Amino acid sequence: MMSLPERLPVRLASGAGKTFGVDDIAVAAATSLGFWEREGLDVTWTPVRGGVKAIEALLADEVDVSYGTFAPAIVQRAAGKPVRVVASMARGLAQQLVVRSHITSTEQLKGARWAVDGIGALSHNMARLVVHGLNIPDEDIKWDVAGPPPERIAKLIAGDVDCALVRVEEATALVRDNAQLKCLLGFDDLKRLAPLQPHGVLSTTEAFENSPKGKEVLKRLVRGLVLTSRALHDDVNAFKQAVKNHVTHVKVSTEEVQKIWEQEHNSGGFAVNGALSQKHWNDQFGIHYKMNPACAKTTIPALISDEYLQLALQAPPSGVGVHSAAFDRPDLKPRL
Repeated sequence: MMSLPERLPVRLASGAGKTFGVDDIAVAAATSLGFWEREGLDVTWTPVRGGVKAIEALLADEVDVSYGTFAPAIVQRAAGKPVRVVASMARGLAQQLVVRSHITSTEQLKGARWAVDGIGALSHNMARLVVHGLNIPDEDIKWDVAGPPPERIAKLIAGDVDCALVRVEEATALVRDNAQLKCLLGFDDLKRLAPLQPHGVLSTTEAFENSPKGKEVLKRLVRGLVLTSRALHDDVNAFKQAVKNHVTHVKVSTEEVQKIWEQEHNSGGFAVNGALSQKHWNDQFGIHYKMNPACAKTTIPALISDEYLQLALQAPPSGVGVHSAAFDRPDLKPRL
């Protein structure tokens, strides 16, 4: 009988805050669907207010690994901090732009007050890409630092802000239940405006990565995350179960969950091979540098550590092999 791996504790900060949504479904499901447990990991979650705070918790040694958008990781690396990205959680977002009813066209977004997690956070970077796609100058938007989704939604309902990017399942419920709110840009609209979107990653520090325990933890984390992403992409029932487990703060119907899965599946949203390829990150860095010129000195080799993904993608039995999906093709290196 195969022996179970020695159980290892790992502290993980979640930039999603206290609630998970479809945008965070892979890291959430890695826990609830048992993928990390089967890898012998005991994960302790620390909820924080956005990806910026997640990286700050990592650098303060409050956690071993952080989950949040890659933008704060690039910024901190550019500032000389020893941050490393070990895997992508997704390849895009599942969001909609929800606005107050007085906004009836994208032209009216000029001068609007737009709620974001924080400056440099995932919601801010995605919002800037949307604004850029609409040819609206960044300075024509009034960025309101509201916090994670519950805080942004509260400000929307109260009328303190004009608009916000909201997780697709929350947007569905918001528009359904609040006559003063509507969806101005849906999932497909955002994909057209920002085809290359920011997404969540697992980040760690050089010190943790170089420690014996860290190497083993990261190997298991990345392998479990890849298997989770594949389950969510390949099996709608796994996705439905993950939504049932984690999307508990809003009510979405079975039909709505089915539609969300189809959008994520068809758009290649799940990082079935870890999404660390050179092409993917060249494109991501190019977009990021255009909006944040001060970060241009950060390089892919300095930020990205693909050692653990390379191990995970080795052919069985040592690894789990490469998923056949064309949208996430890895750069496999020959084994020495």
